[in-house]
Amino acid sequence: MAVGYLLMAFAVPNSLYIGSMVVGVCYGVRLAITVPTASELFGLKYYGLIYNILILNLPLGSFLFSGLLAGFLYDAEATPTPGGGNTCVGAHCYRLIFLVMALASIIGVGLDILLAYRTKDIYAKIHASKKAKKSGSSLS
Repeated sequence: MAVGYLLMAFAVPNSLYIGSMVVGVCYGVRLAITVPTASELFGLKYYGLIYNILILNLPLGSFLFSGLLAGFLYDAEATPTPGGGNTCVGAHCYRLIFLVMALASIIGVGLDILLAYRTKDIYAKIHASKKAKKSGSSLS
């Protein structure tokens, strides 16, 4: 996702289209893996609640990044018009917004790697117990 945002930030030819496709695919993958992630990490007892908390970041992030941050940074880049509004034309209008979103994506990847590292031993134990149970039942 960070690659898509960086493509859009640097405004090379056709980067808006390519970057939008990359970010869209990443959002789709993220939604697809939320279901098994919620059940694997937290179990099924309170699955509905946990799943909704995990996908709460989509509307919350849209509001914070697109609604507040993008509007504030666009207004900072724009020039006032005689009619009382602001206008901005060109790639520089949204460059900082795309860079901030790329940084947020990179931080997210870092947190994902930290989670994978912290749960590595737990999954190794689960895999070993399943392997032992499977080999024990086949010997009987």
